[in-house]
Amino acid sequence: MSTSMTALETIPLPLKISASVHDAGAAPGDPAPYAGEDSFTFVRVQVSDAEGVTGDGFTGRFCAAEVAHLLNGAVAGALGTAGPLPDLMRKLNPRGMTGVVVSALSALDVALWDLAGKRAGRSVAALLGATRPAAPVDVTCGFPALDTEALVAACAAEVAAGAHGVKVLVAAKGRSVAEDLGRMAAVRAAIGEGAALIADANCGWDLESALAFARGATGLNLSFLEEPVRGNDRHALAVLASEGIVPLGAGQMEQSADRFALLAEAGVAVIQPNAVFAGGIGAAVAAARRAEAQGCAVSPAGGWDIVNLHWMCGAMTAGAVELHRAQARIARLLMAEPPRMRDGLLAIPDAPGLGLSPDEGALAACRVDV
Repeated sequence: MSTSMTALETIPLPLKISASVHDAGAAPGDPAPYAGEDSFTFVRVQVSDAEGVTGDGFTGRFCAAEVAHLLNGAVAGALGTAGPLPDLMRKLNPRGMTGVVVSALSALDVALWDLAGKRAGRSVAALLGATRPAAPVDVTCGFPALDTEALVAACAAEVAAGAHGVKVLVAAKGRSVAEDLGRMAAVRAAIGEGAALIADANCGWDLESALAFARGATGLNLSFLEEPVRGNDRHALAVLASEGIVPLGAGQMEQSADRFALLAEAGVAVIQPNAVFAGGIGAAVAAARRAEAQGCAVSPAGGWDIVNLHWMCGAMTAGAVELHRAQARIARLLMAEPPRMRDGLLAIPDAPGLGLSPDEGALAACRVDV
């Protein structure tokens, strides 16, 4: 968090802040929720400067009402008076805890980067260095509600459209390890050996089950196995990594720089910071650069490609961005034309800031009272 806040100290105070909670709801053809009925709930924060320029920031569904209250209360109070931009992490979280505070400051940081880009007339990616114009895409499309035939069809269609790879959710819907392995084998047969295939357990297994899956998947050429064990237990991850069977990925909801480093030390090969949870764009970049220095690859997960695409293309020279098909309904609220995969790549929008154009009417209609 401190990295990004320091980079934005040129924004003069006071700033006006308003946070709200929204539920994007379902639309025909969208994937069904698989992580609870609040799967499509998110917090939006708007930050406006004295000239009326406004930046938008976001974080996910976890403790959404509490995050919004913090932003509308203590954070708004801290930024509502003239003076230097305060170190809010030190002020609001002096003991380095995670949770509501870091989620709130993640959304704020994203909004400040969006605001800075609009003030400068440049994209956030450009502010960060514009290391590349686009990034390869791993598409999360293998949802648990799909039967095997539909799962195969969805993954094959994404690869045919040029996706770098596809991500399939496992450890869900009460399926056994053997059933998940059968589904993954069917997908691999359909997409061929050239496309990346990722299994995402969303922290759904104990170590024994994760080991059984990894050992059963040796012939599937998985790019990596994402968050296989409950709680991202680094000790269990270290045991799994020591087997050397399949690379591991983790980190999409982590909110501490030390935790990212510990995951890398445990043998996690792909570190996956998401700016809307990790403390903001600067915190995600810092975690990614440290991960690379520790010999890890970087590939953000957990959705919000409209945010993560900017720091991945602005500050990183390699790594794929996740395009989460279940978040299409949220993207439609925030961009008239969300980034579309072309030739297997997502390109940075040609607009200042994050390139957003929020549908204010639709956002008002799905606002949740908190």
